[in-house]
Amino acid sequence: MVPPIFVPKRFFMSDISPGFIARFTRIYAIVAVVITLVFGVAMAAFPNLLASPILRGALIGGSVGAILWPVTDFAQRYLQSEGRKPESRASWAYAIRFALRALLVNLGIGVVAVGLSFALGGVRGDEIGIALGVMGIGVGVGFVLLIPLFRLFIWSAFKGAEKRAARG
Repeated sequence: MVPPIFVPKRFFMSDISPGFIARFTRIYAIVAVVITLVFGVAMAAFPNLLASPILRGALIGGSVGAILWPVTDFAQRYLQSEGRKPESRASWAYAIRFALRALLVNLGIGVVAVGLSFALGGVRGDEIGIALGVMGIGVGVGFVLLIPLFRLFIWSAFKGAEKRAARG
């Protein structure tokens, strides 16, 4: 853990529930593994699948839609539990935590994928360093991009959850 001197106290907000973050992580991990397996099987069965822009767009769009599920679940459960949506500061704090957890899950999947590729002969030993370096850059850039993306997902999920609650 980072010493508190380097982290503002408001970062450790009392209205941030570890239960919501743990549930998000579990659902996100399941969704990410399933998406990875679907992509892997699709690429193995149909190597030219990503050559078609329409199919590539459908796969990517489906992946983004599937990743919305953990955030939507969070919004519904938060509204049921708290009876309101979180304040803006709390939403940003959840977005940061969700992005960090998502990156850790994605990094774990990436390391396993590179390891399996190496074990199955798909990647040579001298390529592993390059693959891990590219993955590291992806993690850094991804973290910066995922924070506002998850904040947008949270905002959108709460709007949808509020509409569903108003309808009954």
